[in-house]
Amino acid sequence: MSDPTPTNAEVARALALAMQHDLADVHLIRLWADSVIESSSVAEPWMIDLSFCNANDAAFHLRSVPGAVSNNIMQNLLFGLAANAHQKGQVDAWGLRDIGWAAYVNDPEAPPDHWGLDLDLAIETHIDGFATIVDVDTAVAEAVQTITPYINALPVVLRSG
Repeated sequence: MSDPTPTNAEVARALALAMQHDLADVHLIRLWADSVIESSSVAEPWMIDLSFCNANDAAFHLRSVPGAVSNNIMQNLLFGLAANAHQKGQVDAWGLRDIGWAAYVNDPEAPPDHWGLDLDLAIETHIDGFATIVDVDTAVAEAVQTITPYINALPVVLRSG
């Protein structure tokens, strides 16, 4: 994607959202914080807090990272984390649906083109018996194709983490 490099605050907020969807854990957050410290000339207190955080206080520290936050960039990072997790087999169609639906409910006008709504409708229609698993597979493939480019916006440590 041609978005600007995300700020630390945008990455942190995306990681906080990713924790809610089981896409990130405290280990990944510490890896990211350590990479930020490594690339900084001075380790700021928030960096150290995240580097030593535990599962109970990780979300608080992530939301405390200073800096400007673009909701679109933050959502795109979340989509990249979701696509990356799907490629690794860490999230299934239902998990993608939950992420996409939450993004749609949060901002129905935000790109990319309501992939979460489309996936939710396909899965719900299947559950109700009006669609086949092939229909769901098609919707998942389209959703993944839509969000996979957002992996490139992620810091490298979050792609490989």
